[in-house]
Amino acid sequence: MASPSAPCRECDRGSYRCDGCRQSFCEYHFSQHRQYLTQQFDNLTSECSNLQQILALPPSYESLTQNTELINKIDQWEVDIIRQIKEIAEKTREKIRHRSDTIATERFGPEFQQLTQELQRINPLYEVDLERLTTKLNNLKLQVDDSLLTTAELRITPIDWNTHLQVITKQNTIRRNQQNIHLERLLTARPRISLDVRGADWHILGATSSLNSSFLHYQHTKKNKRLSIVNVNGQQKQIPWFNDQSIWDSCWSSFLNKFIILADNQLYIYDDNIVTSDSMQLIEEVKPKRDKMEFLRCTCADETIFITYDERNSSIDEYNMSRWTIVHRYENIVKQNEIIISISISEINSNLIGITVLNDKEYWHFELRDRSMLLISSIQLDKSEFNRRLISLSNSSMNWLIVHTGSTFFTILDENAQTKRTIECAEPIDLATYFVSQNCLVLLTQKSKLKFFDL
Repeated sequence: MASPSAPCRECDRGSYRCDGCRQSFCEYHFSQHRQYLTQQFDNLTSECSNLQQILALPPSYESLTQNTELINKIDQWEVDIIRQIKEIAEKTREKIRHRSDTIATERFGPEFQQLTQELQRINPLYEVDLERLTTKLNNLKLQVDDSLLTTAELRITPIDWNTHLQVITKQNTIRRNQQNIHLERLLTARPRISLDVRGADWHILGATSSLNSSFLHYQHTKKNKRLSIVNVNGQQKQIPWFNDQSIWDSCWSSFLNKFIILADNQLYIYDDNIVTSDSMQLIEEVKPKRDKMEFLRCTCADETIFITYDERNSSIDEYNMSRWTIVHRYENIVKQNEIIISISISEINSNLIGITVLNDKEYWHFELRDRSMLLISSIQLDKSEFNRRLISLSNSSMNWLIVHTGSTFFTILDENAQTKRTIECAEPIDLATYFVSQNCLVLLTQKSKLKFFDL
């Protein structure tokens, strides 16, 4: 605790500074602030204890039953495949037997019968008839001889049995805890933290980490590309980055416990716990589908990551992060004149995906899809030359927040995109990211300030 040096952020009276968040308070509000932190810590330890109890439980009856059912399905699949193989093999043997018995008769029987009938009808016999029939008989003999020399062969198509029977992770609907969100504070309250981040031509704010409550902030200029990690208390640390690659998006993978960084045509994973150059790793298996194509956005949950491209009529690539193999490429997701600008998986229902789409006439709309990219609903937004970036909040009535870049407005949609409303903040905003656990929204203003609002 330091002696008063700045006004309290709540009441502007004499203050004490918190060494954690580095914000100033009067004595009364400082005491409240400490109580709030203590309560947050108590909640955290309680959640940790609950999780420990869950992890200590033995396998459930449902889990064991499901394993038995799966093994029974494998056994039945094995029996069915063997039966089908035997049936196909026997049918093929019968075709070969039938072929050797009938090939000459089926092909030349009618022609031979016609020749014998002509021989029987000739009366009287002339030289020209004898010569014609002799030639016809010789030609038929040559064809029969050729057919007897003809051999058969088998065309066997190789079968990749590994793709016929696989164990995959079932994507169950995961509904996370919801929080009360007071977006009106964006208009009426002061931010808990304000950071000056001037000096960049443009910025990227990545999705936040649930492990260490931080996000990646990329600042781009023609001469310099700066990457830093920012935590929920506003503390920043610069990360070495490559000048030949611009960053377009980043997200946090709870499966890998690492940040994912999407650059021009490459994907990296970053581990903030490693202090050597090994902290940044290039994933060579992830590449654009064509040369000279560039990535644009990414979002992930569980073992799955979805990646979009910087092109119209863009596809969405789905990768499995355990092996970094492409699971599916969803083509023609949007129309020929449309491009996907943002993509995000819902914070409260991991089976829902939201995207914002722009067409060539600068009209925007929002699409809600499931994990297989089937369209659930679509909502028209507005017309603008500026981006409509998307993030997900942890509340079903305000699940999707769409940032109207360059304005003071947001569009809010509920979980199923059935209701739409507009909210206002105190100043024009360019980007946003959201700390789920702390219920904290971080806004990048047009004046290049990072402002942290506790909702």
